[in-house]
Amino acid sequence: MQKKLIPLMLLIAAFITGGIFMTLDGKDAVTIASTKKSSLLAADTLNVSFQGVGGKVTSIQVTEEQQVRQGDVLMTLDPTDIDLQMAKLKTDIQQQEVKIQQAKALGDRKEDVERQALAVEAAQQALDLAQKNYDRKKALFDAQAVAQAELDTMSNQLETAKNALAQQQAGLNKLNTEIQNNVYNVELAEKQKATMEVQLQSLAVQKQRMILQAPADGKVTRIVPKIGENIGSGATVVTIESDQLYYDIYVDETQISKFKPSGKVSGYVVALKKNVEGKVRYVTAAPQYANMRMSRDKGQADVSLFLVRIDVQRTPELLPGMSVEVKTGANSH
Repeated sequence: MQKKLIPLMLLIAAFITGGIFMTLDGKDAVTIASTKKSSLLAADTLNVSFQGVGGKVTSIQVTEEQQVRQGDVLMTLDPTDIDLQMAKLKTDIQQQEVKIQQAKALGDRKEDVERQALAVEAAQQALDLAQKNYDRKKALFDAQAVAQAELDTMSNQLETAKNALAQQQAGLNKLNTEIQNNVYNVELAEKQKATMEVQLQSLAVQKQRMILQAPADGKVTRIVPKIGENIGSGATVVTIESDQLYYDIYVDETQISKFKPSGKVSGYVVALKKNVEGKVRYVTAAPQYANMRMSRDKGQADVSLFLVRIDVQRTPELLPGMSVEVKTGANSH
């Protein structure tokens, strides 16, 4: 009797197993994973550092776990060296300004030029007169009306007048050259002053950067140096967890059309047992290792996945690390 019951029991078991598989059709682990996405809330982290400056830490004005607002002072460096450089540059700029004023005063010699020009004109008139006298004496000498001595005297006077004109003209030329040189010196001094002013502005920027400010609202999660320690330019000194929360989900190419940048997505927060609205920040191809390995038993090919990052507005009850579930069948808009 028992031998007859065994085949019957096997047949019943086969029917039950087949029914179960038919019931679970489309609800295997792979299929469920492709329609229901789980992720963890995370917060954007900012690694804050001093830009282009380094030095000794003189004050730390925040503590770990402290909430900060954008612009709050986090830390300061010793500005002594830069203060000394700025003081020297300010003195140099003042001295350069004095030089510029002196050079301008030397260059503004209009009266001297006019006076020297009159001297040249007078010398020219004297030369013209000496030339006329010489020409008259020469004519008389040729007519044997005057002696050689008188002609020699006129010749000497003419030569003296020529020399006097040459000297006065040289004086005028020298004066004009000095004026031109002074103009050049003024331009050069002004350029040097402008360079110093740029250097001073650069130092002022560096000094301002020695006061480290919070780049965004958030919570200080880590402070690296201690007061008195030297830190280098660009080294992370404070880590801030921003108020922007987000979570990532991976969807396949058949679901990607449901997620658009700036589109809204509803996610279920397990810990709070309620849905929260999020906004898609971006959609991008997922790394190769994230591609879904589909069931070989069902004859399905592997599917390429896409990463969707969804931003969530932070509230006191929402904390990084909470689980979020998203049904990909839900619409995003």
